[in-house]
Amino acid sequence: MAARQARRISRDLTPEERARLEHYRTQIAEELPDLIEKDRMRNEAREENTLSGELRRAIHGSGLSLEAIGGQTGITSLMVDEFLTGERTLRSDVLDRLAKVLGYELHRASQ
Repeated sequence: MAARQARRISRDLTPEERARLEHYRTQIAEELPDLIEKDRMRNEAREENTLSGELRRAIHGSGLSLEAIGGQTGITSLMVDEFLTGERTLRSDVLDRLAKVLGYELHRASQ
């Protein structure tokens, strides 16, 4: 059985559609430098040879959404995002909960 080809249908945009498209292109162009910088910061923070860097790598590899991670650790998704970019540090109790959510097993030192 032969594979079906999708048909391409095209038409001229209305003036309203052209204006909306131009608005979106301008908006994207304005946001792009900030997004590129946040991505650079996120990559740099992820590569840190620290406990926080390890947790950031685990977050990226977990497949969990920022909302899910935040909800399970008791913080907002914005706080998780700011941790990923290195803009925010997290309290030790939050780091403990984050580690648990990511599957790390915490052991207490015997006294």
